[in-house]
Amino acid sequence: MSDTEDGPSGGSLKAGAVTVSDVQELMRRKEEIEAQIQANYDVLESGLLVDDEIVEFGSVNAQNFHSLQNISTVVQHSEGKSLNVMVIRRGEKHQLRLVPTRWAGKGLLGCNIIPLQR
Repeated sequence: MSDTEDGPSGGSLKAGAVTVSDVQELMRRKEEIEAQIQANYDVLESGLLVDDEIVEFGSVNAQNFHSLQNISTVVQHSEGKSLNVMVIRRGEKHQLRLVPTRWAGKGLLGCNIIPLQR
């Protein structure tokens, strides 16, 4: 067994050696992960779950939905304000309240919404 291994930048380091840039990268990743956890926590607190089928998002519903831009517009105009969200979960309707809030990542929701392909 060799006493060297490839470092994060492809260089060779002694086993167990850590550079300042390694620590800085880990700290950056830790902050990103903590921000994503908080954003996901906020989404879960609202009651929104993976695989929920959103049928109403604020003023957007099945009749006036054209693209995700519709939802994006509602979110941008509702920062810090409560939005009514109706979802279908396992065949049952659920009324939720979601508050779009700034966080360290992209957007105001902390989750991805994708169109349902039918």
